[in-house]
Amino acid sequence: MDEAEKRHVEYYLGNSVMNPETRVKLNNIGFCSHHFPMMREAGHAHHLGLLVHTHIQQVHKKMAGNITSLSRGGSAKAAGFFSAAVRSQAEGCLICRSQERDLKRYSYTAVKLFIEEEEFRRLFTASLGPCLIHAADLADMATEVLKKNDIQLFLTALGNHLEKSLEELEADVLRFTQKFDSQNDDMEWGNSRDAHARAVQTLSGRVVRLTD
Repeated sequence: MDEAEKRHVEYYLGNSVMNPETRVKLNNIGFCSHHFPMMREAGHAHHLGLLVHTHIQQVHKKMAGNITSLSRGGSAKAAGFFSAAVRSQAEGCLICRSQERDLKRYSYTAVKLFIEEEEFRRLFTASLGPCLIHAADLADMATEVLKKNDIQLFLTALGNHLEKSLEELEADVLRFTQKFDSQNDDMEWGNSRDAHARAVQTLSGRVVRLTD
């Protein structure tokens, strides 16, 4: 997902910025507070400037009435309309939409391969497994595209996987915290050195730095 995210950033900062259809989407939807800074850090200053210029024109046009209401000594109602408009605009994001499509495609591929390919099922069972966020996506996809018996097969495997991985992670995090007590200096670290970071990955669905 992180690699796909980088590809989408590069796409919207590339030659697509000159595509009229893409520019219409950019102008109307824009990017969220997570992805806009990523686009700034990716470089391509000229293309970023081009798309930001027309996008901010569109935003200004949409917000003009709400801003005028504020500048004329607006009421609490006017403030509410303005805040709702700003938040609605900020929540729109072309990259988030692309990410959602990618994730659905990945989830579909995973659940279908689990049922149809014995080798994939073996690899899935032997793997570290999905984080909770993507486990939910897999569960939803399984109920959407698999037959009843296959749904039960996949969900049982997913549930067993999560139960085992969460139990191990919980134990590792506990050991990690205990190692900060001088009374436990002789305790072995085991697999707990990066347990705090792995817990963040499991709960958030995002890749984070494992070593301090």
